[in-house]
Order: sequence, then structure tokens, then C-alpha cells
Amino acid sequence: MKKERLHTAINDAELSLHRLARLMPGLASSRPLAEVLALIHETMGARLSWIMLEDGDATHLEVQGCPHAPKKAANDLLTLLRQQQTYWRVKCWHKNVGRLLYSDDHPLAQELQCGVLCRVLPLQGDARAFLFLAFDQPLYSPMILRSVATVIAEKLRDYITELITRERNALELQNIVNQYRILFDRAPVLMNSFDKHNRCILWNGECERVFGWTLEEINQQTDPLALFYPDQETRQRVRESVNYSPTLEMHEWYPCRRDGAVLATLWSNIMLPDGEILNIGVDITERKRVENLLKLKATTDALTRCYNRLAILEYLQQSLEQCHSERHETHFMLVMIDLDHFKQINDCWGHSVGDDVLIYFCQCIREQCLDLSRFGRLGGEEFLLLLPGADPAQAMALTDQIRSHLQRQPFLFGEVSIPLSFSAGVLAVSHNTHEPAHLLTLADKALYEAKRSGRGKTLLASLPVI
Repeated sequence: MKKERLHTAINDAELSLHRLARLMPGLASSRPLAEVLALIHETMGARLSWIMLEDGDATHLEVQGCPHAPKKAANDLLTLLRQQQTYWRVKCWHKNVGRLLYSDDHPLAQELQCGVLCRVLPLQGDARAFLFLAFDQPLYSPMILRSVATVIAEKLRDYITELITRERNALELQNIVNQYRILFDRAPVLMNSFDKHNRCILWNGECERVFGWTLEEINQQTDPLALFYPDQETRQRVRESVNYSPTLEMHEWYPCRRDGAVLATLWSNIMLPDGEILNIGVDITERKRVENLLKLKATTDALTRCYNRLAILEYLQQSLEQCHSERHETHFMLVMIDLDHFKQINDCWGHSVGDDVLIYFCQCIREQCLDLSRFGRLGGEEFLLLLPGADPAQAMALTDQIRSHLQRQPFLFGEVSIPLSFSAGVLAVSHNTHEPAHLLTLADKALYEAKRSGRGKTLLASLPVI
């Protein structure tokens, strides 16, 4: 819009009201303060405009019409008025306001003629706001200019109150974030954050200590997460949890340390007030090691290192539950094994040698079995072997293979060779209609039939027809 001369505006109340009517809708919108001031400046035809917000030690100034040292001029004017120690709501200067604001060599010192300064009241606490308008024409109707400035200041009150509240909240949140950043860096837990571009933006001291990488070293990588998760598929799942689906639930991940060691960690993700996603983790490597050791002790026979009675019977129950289930068509072989003449070994050589014999015997069986096989000690010299997916012929062949191995490589006590043999009962299981105890009884009967008929052999038991 073309600038009208100020004497026309201030001498024509109708024109002033027209300008206010155009201005009011813009002041009610949620525009940034700079846009609001630009609208006031243009609509009122001002040569210089500024709005200053004071909230404690924080000062915010928006200016239109003067790019040269506006903050000093505004502060000098307010300081001058405060020194007068008189209350005012609106201050109006009819002419020469430029000389009040600037030194004589400043371009606006001669150019600015009239001006008005208005307090924006009331605001929260000790917050203050001021609106200043100056024009390049002398003032002929001061009452109109004062009234117009007062109306604008009244309209700005709610807007500025909300603006100050937002800035206070933003400052408070930033202080909280800064405090948390200090806490994060010193906390004895893993804390880090990666942005949408996979750049690490937060890496606390515990992360550096545990993983061995500094923040600078991490961000030198094209894909920093590859340092910790070499597998691409795993890395993608981690990236999704870091950037796209934060959750408070704890998830277990296994990142690599700088020296190549694999750690066990628990992680959760939370969103900070500034939109960053914070990853909080705990190194549970040692705890996992202890848990695995305890689990091993709880499921392993202390002497032979095969499964103990409780563990092997649990695997039997699991194998039975999978037979003919909705998602499985499985079968397995149950092999009951008993070391022949073990009492004679104990009586002849002593229980210490007997223990060594059991250890050697179990080691031989494990060496001949497939990875999916489960082998456990039921008690004494009696053992149970589960063979998933095997058939009777394969089970019988395996026991023959073990016997051949024991014949070729008998147990040695010093230079004395102690031959070992065993008897076994084999049972094929293809449905889950029998209890584990019943299956063990059937296999046990076949085992002892093998013993009664000469030992060192395997007999096949069969399930009764249902």
C-alpha cells in the first residue's frame, strides 16, 4: 500500500479507524512477532517501529525500518523515561523524536519527526512490553495518534502475554534439557541419541566407557550404527526403534564393542521435549553371564556335563507336546541307555575311577550325536537320549556306532584299558497320547530285556495300539 502522509492520517479520524479495521484481524492471528510488527508498520505508514519484550534478564526486540543499532536506541529511550520516575502509559512526541533517539550524524536523527511509545499492560509478573511507532512527518493531531497506539497496545496484550508464556516455557524446557544433558553425561547408564540422518547427537560418558568410541569418532562414519551392529538386518531393526517407534518397553540388543566383543544390553526409548529420541540402555553382559552360568548349573549334571534329570525330562515333555500339534507333524526316538557292569568298575577300581568312566562314556555319546539331540543323565549310570526326527533304524544304528567307538577307544586308567559296553531300549514316539512316565517305562522294559538277554545290545520297544 502506498504510504499516505502522516498529516492526512492524523487529521482524519475516519482514515485512522479504517487503518485499525484493516490491522485488527492480523493482530489476532498466531503469526510470529516479526510478522505482526511488520503488519503494524506497513498499515500505519510508520518510518520506524519496534516492540520490546522484557522478561527478567531476557530481552527480545523486533524492529522495522532501521537496521542500524536499534536495540541501543530503544534501551536509551526506556532508560531516559525510567529516570524521570513518573508513571506513564503512553508517551507522545510531536516532533524531533529522531534527535531523542539518535546522535546528529545518524540518518534518522533528522528524518524522524513525531512518535509514540505505549506500554502493553498488564503482563505476568515482572514481564514488560513496549510498542514504539515513529513517523517522518510532524504531528498535528496528537490525540488521534495516542488513541490509535493505545488501541493497538490493548490488542497486543493477549498476543504478547501468550508469547511471553511460550518463551518462558521454552526457556524452562531448555533448562530442563540442559540439566538432563549434564545428568545423562554423568549417569552410570548408557544414554545416546541419533537423529533422522543417523548422526549421533548425544553420547554420554558411560557409552564412551563401555563401547570405547568417542562422539567424534562415531560421526566420522558413514553409518555410525554399523560400528555396533555389523549385520544389516539387525541394524535396520535397531534404527527403526531409535528413530521411528520409540517405546518405554525394554528390548534386548547385542551390540559390538570397539575391541569386537559382543555385549548384552537392555534399551528403551523416550521422546524429549525438543523432539529428540533418547535411548537409555543398561549393560547386562555380566548379568547375562551369571544368568547363563546359573542356568547351566540348574540344567547340567555336575559330573558328566550332560543335562540333569530335571532338564532332560523337560525336553521329553516338550518333544511330546510338539507331536501332532496344530503347527507340527513331528516324531522322535527315545533311547534309554544303561552302562553295563558299572558296579564292578566301582568295586574294582574305586568310585573316583567310576566317575571318570561316566565322564568318558558321556563324552563318547555326545561326540556321535547330532546337534539337535538331547542327552541327559537320569541317575547313576542310566541316561536318556532324545533324537528329533529320527526313525528306529537310525536310532539302532547310532547305538551300534557308539558301541563301535567304545570298542576302538576303551577307557584308559593309566596303562590299563577298561572296556565299556551298554544296553539300550529304543522307543519311537509319533503322537502325544502317552504320558512321559509311560514312555520311560516302555523304554526301560526294553532296556532291561536287553540286559537280561546278554547286555551290550539295543532292543526296540513299541507303543501299544490305541
